[in-house]
Amino acid sequence: MGYRFVLAGVAAVFFAASAFAESIRLGWQLPWATQGQLVMALKQSNIPELAGIDLEYVDFTYGGPLNQAALAGDVDILLTADQPAAVLIARGDKHRIVARMMYNRTCIYVPTGSNVENLTDLNGAHIAGPVGAAAERIAMADLSGMGVNIDALEHSKLDMGQQAALVRQSEGASSWGTIDALYGFDPLPAAFEEQDLVKMLSCGKVLSLVLASDEMIEERPEELAAFLRAFHAAWALYAEKPDEMNKAFLNESGLEMSQAALEIAAAVEPNRFANDLDDLRLSFTQEDAAIFKTSVQFLMDRGIIDKDLELESSNVSSLDALESVVSTPEMTGQIIDLMNINQ
Repeated sequence: MGYRFVLAGVAAVFFAASAFAESIRLGWQLPWATQGQLVMALKQSNIPELAGIDLEYVDFTYGGPLNQAALAGDVDILLTADQPAAVLIARGDKHRIVARMMYNRTCIYVPTGSNVENLTDLNGAHIAGPVGAAAERIAMADLSGMGVNIDALEHSKLDMGQQAALVRQSEGASSWGTIDALYGFDPLPAAFEEQDLVKMLSCGKVLSLVLASDEMIEERPEELAAFLRAFHAAWALYAEKPDEMNKAFLNESGLEMSQAALEIAAAVEPNRFANDLDDLRLSFTQEDAAIFKTSVQFLMDRGIIDKDLELESSNVSSLDALESVVSTPEMTGQIIDLMNINQ
């Protein structure tokens, strides 16, 4: 049976008192779609109240500072990608994976005026992007898989902010100076694509995760289960009201891009298009385990971590099956989209 949300008037809004005395400090990354829309679903609705929790939202610009905050004990639950998750687990040994958050996209792209039509055309080319990030891992795997000699590439470091300036000032060019192709992670590549500034050659997906501190898992398991219930409901609200959540995310992040670009970025994630609560997945598949394994190997090959990790092991919380903590039709029927109401 499909789910629908009841958008009540302000006078009808009822917030249940938190069932727990302590707030949950949620670490999230302000400029990161599609994660940002999920946080907006929590912030812009009564979902936390329905789950009986109080959330304190602690935002970061990227995964490095978020990891440092987690190691310092300044966040209880964090939303992050596979590589930062592996680094945190390997170095601190005080955090575990509790749920799948989403897939997010990384791509290899060239200027719209480039003669390059496929990855094999990049043999001996100059390629640039965020070195050490998952985008590099996936780009190099895609190129190698198509027979490109990785060792023969000229490889430069260019972060996403630098890419934005370069791409937008070179509209219609055949190259970006000496750089033939870029690789990077959404939402900026999606914005480049939507604005017809680049041609996409290949795209892959990163596994992004929900992590919790051992203290949260061992001493506050009921609160953790309540959070996961709220997170599941946040996916439901986002799937039902994408325009509202996209708008809220753009307003809060300050990113200058269209909702169409955000939809391109979100297209890699099946939960975005769920029509039923049963279609929303927080659990893991064998494909997820394989993605996580490649991220761990990438980090080990570069000496960033020295501990081999498996997705299905002690690194994953031993909470009961995630199906036992998901939201219910009764709960989602009570969700109030406060942003919609207050406009």
